[in-house]
Order: sequence, then structure tokens, then C-alpha cells
Amino acid sequence: MRRLALICILLFACAPGPKREDLLKDLPRGPISPQSLYLHARFLASDSLAGRAAGSVQDKIAAEYLRREFSRYGLQPAVPGYLQQFPFVDRVEMGPGNTISYSMVDRADRGALIPDEDFRPLGFSSSDRVEGILVFAGYGITSTDPPYDDYAGVDVSGKVVMILRYSPDGTDPHGAFGAHTPLRKKILTAREQGAAAVIIVTGPADDEEDMLMKLRYDRAGHAGLPVVHLTRQAADRLLAADHLLIAELQREISDTRMPLSHELSSVTVSITTDLIQQEVESQNVLASLPGRGTLQGQWVIIGAHYDHLGLGGTGSGSMVPDTVAVHNGADDNASGTAALLELARYLVTNPPEWPNRRSIMFQAFGAEERGTLGSSYVTKHPPVPMDSVVAMLNMDMVGGLRDDKLLIGGAGTSPLWKELLPVLNSDSLHLIYDDAGYGSSDHQSYYLQDKPVLFFFTGEHDRYHRPSDDVEFLNLDGLALVGQLVARVTGDLATRSTPPGFVKAEGGRPTARRDIKVGLGVIPSFTYEGEGMAISGARGGGPAAKAGLQAGDIIIRLGETEIRSIYDYMYALEAAQAGEALKVVVKRGEEELELEVIPERRRE
Repeated sequence: MRRLALICILLFACAPGPKREDLLKDLPRGPISPQSLYLHARFLASDSLAGRAAGSVQDKIAAEYLRREFSRYGLQPAVPGYLQQFPFVDRVEMGPGNTISYSMVDRADRGALIPDEDFRPLGFSSSDRVEGILVFAGYGITSTDPPYDDYAGVDVSGKVVMILRYSPDGTDPHGAFGAHTPLRKKILTAREQGAAAVIIVTGPADDEEDMLMKLRYDRAGHAGLPVVHLTRQAADRLLAADHLLIAELQREISDTRMPLSHELSSVTVSITTDLIQQEVESQNVLASLPGRGTLQGQWVIIGAHYDHLGLGGTGSGSMVPDTVAVHNGADDNASGTAALLELARYLVTNPPEWPNRRSIMFQAFGAEERGTLGSSYVTKHPPVPMDSVVAMLNMDMVGGLRDDKLLIGGAGTSPLWKELLPVLNSDSLHLIYDDAGYGSSDHQSYYLQDKPVLFFFTGEHDRYHRPSDDVEFLNLDGLALVGQLVARVTGDLATRSTPPGFVKAEGGRPTARRDIKVGLGVIPSFTYEGEGMAISGARGGGPAAKAGLQAGDIIIRLGETEIRSIYDYMYALEAAQAGEALKVVVKRGEEELELEVIPERRRE
């Protein structure tokens, strides 16, 4: 299959193309066609493309299809060959250097554990080597409500801490300890207590099979210390010096609701973690329709992502993660991609007839499902100066029109939008406005560059991120109506004398944990992969903006908490109080700056 796919790519790429004037002569000039939309979506959402997972061979076949179509319409490449390649980390794998050894002074006992059998590093572990005395620290929880502290009375500084997963409430995320059960929170707590490494064990009350956790890549950065998962049998070997068993410890803590933390002073554990990040490459497909006259140097961007979830599975974003099957992604987002292609064809054959008109760029984004990586990349490596971009229109899941309802995101990012859209809505669609400029799609990348955006979306459905999102469920007539509206908006933007103004929109901030009562008004960069938490912007008038934080800053400390990832940032906010000043340390370029920020109460 892989060889056949590569042959297809070569055939696509090497076949000679006809002249531009011949292409234009043969292109249909009519309105956006449901039949053409169907043909594009059928190809992109076919089983042969295996769900178009970013970085896969099928991802490249989809990109090549888009390149060929853009070329067939006579559009110019916005980058050489239309394809803007970018790398990203696809997964993390165990290197050859993962080891755990132990020694017991009182028993003159030494031993070693077997990687992938007795233990496995977690995907957010650092790669490092540490050695220290073993401390059992219960569930690794420090809580004031309810009062419970596994670290009370024990010193874990420079030591290897063993903790249980979950909480005395078991696996219940809504129990009294629910806010303390995420592993990232437990690791942050251990790190703040001075732990050198953390060993995670799953008690028998929570998993009879005692399976090692899967190794999954975590884009939020590593935890700042080695973190490994041990089987109970392996953990019992380490606890044998004190004649303890994990099962008995878990039972007693759960029964008494009292910590049993203590140091095993005779046990020294040496841990080496070795994780290797594996990079793959995806691509954006970028094509341009040049304008003319005095407005030619300004640009309107129309975009849609073409990737999806591949075969699904755990960690893919699938709503049925236990099912491995082709996730065709007909609505998400073959529908938006098909509309992008038909818009390109329509605007080439029916260009706005004005002596002065802006240039239009069609951008098909890769790796949106991995965190809007493609659109983030193109805004950081733009083929035209970003200050020449006047607006961005994004189509994501536009094939499920029901009751003529069309959600318009980004409606608050320019004063023009709510004046213009009703005038251009000649098909009497029921427009539902959402002012937010950010959200879980590619328009956010442009909004973070202070560009007016519009997000066209027909809503979620019960096939979302499931294998059942197939082309036969698309509302093709409705998709054509959405496409024609986008075409009218594009024509207006291309020809109006003054570009739309930009405003920071209220509402729609990236969702936060429900137990975080305060906010700073920062917009995290979800594509940043280093240490700390990078921000893409600060809400105008919010605490962060008032404190002087800027786009591109990397928060490395908030209050007393060292910030190595977005998770650390969220947990630090849990302890913050509205109106009480916090020290925030940021990296800005090569400098470290200490600022003071006053959190404000989050609006519900």
C-alpha cells in the first residue's frame, strides 16, 4: 500500500500540465457546484486516503491532489511548488538507555528492572539520570480541601518518590480529590517538594491487570524530572526492604483516609530515562490569485485544513479511542477543503470586476488536528508580509448545514463583519454570531497576529471524530450555499477601498479547568514545544497586558511555581487569588524579566 501511494505521488508530480490559458478556457464558470464539491470530498474522504493523518503518505497524496487542482485552475504558487513543508514531533520512543537499578543496604541486595516489562517512562518524562533514597508518598497529594497531605512529615528533597495513581477515591474524577488526580499535577507537586524522580504505580483497586501505561507524546513539554511507571510486582521488590506491598498500602490508605508516607532509608534507586522524539513532515498547500491596480499588494486569505485523524486510536483525538478504523473526516474537514477548491475555481473564472482588487491566497493547512500546526507555521513563516494581510476566512466543518443555521466565528474581530454579512447573505441563511477570535481551528493563528478573521462552521454532530464521518452524510447543497457566501465576502473584501478594521474580541478564551477561579488574560501558544509556557498574546486590558506581558514571552515562573509546561501554569493558577499580586518571570528573547501581575476573577 505504501509503495503504491508513493507511486501515485510521483505520477501526480511528474505529469506535464497544460498551459494556463487552456486551463481557464476549459474550466466551468458557473456557481459553486454541489457535484464538484462531492467529487473533491469523495476523494479526500475515501478509504484509500486512510484518514489523512498528518505526516503520513496519505497526507502527502491529499496535498498533492490539492496542488494539482490549484495548478489546474491556473493559480500561481504562493511558495515554490505550492508546498510549504514543516516538521513536527509525531511521537516519542524509548531510547536504548532506559534503566532502573536498586540496592538495599540492610539486605545486601541489588537488582535491576527490565524496561517495557517492569517499567516504562512516561511521555512527558525528562531524559536524565538520577539516584536517590526511595520515599513512598502515598497518592502524592497535598490538599487543604479536604485536608490531606502525603508529604507531611517526610523530606523528599533529592530523593526518588514512589506514588500511587488516582486518589483515595479511586478513579472517580468527581470525588473530593478530583482536582489532585491528574498525573501532571502530582508530578508538579513532587517537583515542588524537591523530588529528584517520580515512580508511578497503579494499585490493584484501580487496575487488576497492572498494565504499563502507553508511551504517548505530550506537546506540553517534559516535566523537568524523570517519571516512570512501574508494575506492582516491580514496586513490591523495591518495598521489600520494609516488608511492604503496594496492595496493602493502598487498602490501608483508602480505608483510613490517612497518609502512610515514609522513607525507605536502606533503599537506593538509580533511574535513567532516555526518550527520543521522532519528527515527521507535513505541508501547507498555498496558491495565489493576483490582484491588480493599487490594491494588488494587499491580501485576503481563505483557508481550510485538509488533515484528519488517520486510523484513530488512543491519543488521536478520536471520540472512540478504543476503535482502530479509518476516520475519513468527510465533514472534518474534507468539506471545508472541497469548498476551498471550489472557491478557487469560482474566483478564478469569476474574478471581481474592479480596476483595483486585492490578491487572494488559498491556504490548505496540514496538521490542524495536531494543534493547528500548519496555520501556526504559515503565520510565522508567511509567504507575503503579514502586514499586507487584511483578513482571513476559515472554513472548518461546513458540510453539516441543518435548518440553514451557520455559525460565524470571529464576528467580533472587526466592526465590519456584522454590517457586511447580513447584506451579503442573499440565500437567507440563519447566521449565528460568535465574537471570539480564537478557537480550536486555524483562524486562531491569524487572530493571534491581530488580523480580522471569520470562521464558517455548521456545527458538531454525532459523527464528529468518529469513523462514521463519511461523505454520504454531507449536505452538499448546504455546503454550496456556505461556499457562495464566502465567495461574496471574499469579493467584497478584495475590492472595498479600505480594509476591515481589527479589534480584540471579547469572550471565547481558550477553555480553562473548572477549578481555576482566576485568569491572567494570556493566550497560550499550543504549538510551543520547549520548557515553560509560551504565550501568543495577552488580552487587551487584561492582567497580563497591564503587567507588560507580550506575545512571544515564555512564562517560566508564576508565584512560587516553576513553570515548565501549560499544565504547571494551570495548577499554579489554582492557588492564585483574585486581586493578590503575583510575581511572574518570563523569558523574552535572551532576557529574563520579572513582572508583577494581579489576577482577576474569571467570568463564567
